[in-house]
Amino acid sequence: MRKLTNIKPERVFYYFEEISKIPRESYNEKAISDYLVEFGKKLNLETYQDKYYNVVLRRKATPGYENAPGIVIQGHMDMVCEKDSDTTHDFKKDPIDLIVEGNRLRANKTTLGADNGIAIAMGMAILEDESIKAGEIELLATTSEEVDLNGALSLEAGVLKGKMLINLDSEDEGIVTVGSAGGTEIDILLPIEKENLTDVNLYTLSLDKLQGGHSGVEINQKRGNANKILVEVLEKLKKVANYSLVEISGGTKDNAIPRNGKIVLASTSDIKDLINNITKEVKEIYSSFEAEMSFTLEVETKKEITALASTSLDRYIKTIKEIPTGVNTWMKEYPEIVESSDNLAIVKTLENGINIIVSLRSSDPVVLKELKEKISNILKENGATFEFSAGYPEWKFRSESKLREKALEVYKKLYNKDMKVEVIHAGLECGAISQNYPNIDFISVGPNLRDVHVPSEYLEIDSTERVYNYVVELINSLN
Repeated sequence: MRKLTNIKPERVFYYFEEISKIPRESYNEKAISDYLVEFGKKLNLETYQDKYYNVVLRRKATPGYENAPGIVIQGHMDMVCEKDSDTTHDFKKDPIDLIVEGNRLRANKTTLGADNGIAIAMGMAILEDESIKAGEIELLATTSEEVDLNGALSLEAGVLKGKMLINLDSEDEGIVTVGSAGGTEIDILLPIEKENLTDVNLYTLSLDKLQGGHSGVEINQKRGNANKILVEVLEKLKKVANYSLVEISGGTKDNAIPRNGKIVLASTSDIKDLINNITKEVKEIYSSFEAEMSFTLEVETKKEITALASTSLDRYIKTIKEIPTGVNTWMKEYPEIVESSDNLAIVKTLENGINIIVSLRSSDPVVLKELKEKISNILKENGATFEFSAGYPEWKFRSESKLREKALEVYKKLYNKDMKVEVIHAGLECGAISQNYPNIDFISVGPNLRDVHVPSEYLEIDSTERVYNYVVELINSLN
């Protein structure tokens, strides 16, 4: 039974519901990729699928419009798969359970996947709409955008024919994005020494219900970082109790501000009340902007346990305290826009050390290099080994853009409002695609989408209709 009925644009939400039935976590995109190929074949479109499961579907120019510029509609097919702790949803096989609440479309205790499934749905609806009169229209659906942009980075030169590309991965209606940040990731291993303990109380402290959010879009907002907060607990507890750290974990995605985490402690003493007092104190510190923050404590006894030695615990606390997280610099030309930042994203205990993942972003490669050196020095001083990922390129602002000018003109004509031009701190695939397609004219637009990368994600339905109508009008105007 369909859930998204009587919602406009009907074909967009029809395809979004179909897409939502298909598992599409990053690196698990074959099924959705094959689905798009089959869709293209049914419409007699020219279809292309590469070994990375990127898909290009090409519709011939409308008769009489053969000389009109080719247009590429672009989005990514993968999604961030996050869920609440009290759901058994399996992203490898279960469809997204869609819920309509007034003007909002959300999912049942999971991420919605409108980032960026709504772009794919819009592209499919455009390809099948014969009322659109235009030159060649291509839908480019890429893979693994949420983790490494490898799909966009690996797209071979010569595949796309269009000269103008409309990326639909933006999250604010009325804004045309014309540049974005590049970035990289640091994979860190902090060495540890262990000790064996006997006859201890084991304390498992879980931290949940932080706001989290996109590590680019929301990095300049007040959001608690689970990894930083748990270190505050560890440091405060060291002043009043003797304990050993058995295990620590926090965060699940490098591009999401960590919203939950867990520490497991061992002590020969009863420190339950001390832990509860400290978590109460920490909750008060963050209460003004993390009102839903929750700590849960479970206690058991263990005859034998392996834990970190005291020196390793001290090194971990020191390292996490010194690694910055949040905004690093602001753009000089646009002081309200973040220029560079880092996100202390993931922490997990391994057999041979503590693994830490930090993601870095910057619209200026020089500033990114400086931030990399800053964090590298901190890691070296604390005896950690680390390596940087290949990263992804920034999308540089173009002083001249016919597509941008036409986009502004059409929006003003359609809605009698001025469209805002913006360079964003989050990474967009336009920069990656431009590596092999430097002459394509890029813009990015999209409907209002909130709380991406967390289970409270929702899409505004009326905004989706307005943006879709706008994109169709923009395509028609480019003839």
